[in-house]
Amino acid sequence: MYEKIIIVLLLSEPRKQIAHAFSEPVIILIILAAIAVIDGTILLISYCIGRLRKSNPSAIEPQPTHGTGVPLSSVETENPERSD
Repeated sequence: MYEKIIIVLLLSEPRKQIAHAFSEPVIILIILAAIAVIDGTILLISYCIGRLRKSNPSAIEPQPTHGTGVPLSSVETENPERSD
């Protein structure tokens, strides 16, 4: 079976290369420009999403801890007890 495939490949005529309208450096520049446009679009969308998330804070706001009688930490700084 493999012999038939090899014979067919050897007897087939060689492939002809397509003539391009652009030179190789121009094609490379086109590909890099397309990549830059895709990356720029992704970065712009992520920047816009970040701005939207900052401008719309969540509806749940944290309760203030001052004035509730609950100490902010276990260390008192205003009136330390003396152990004399």
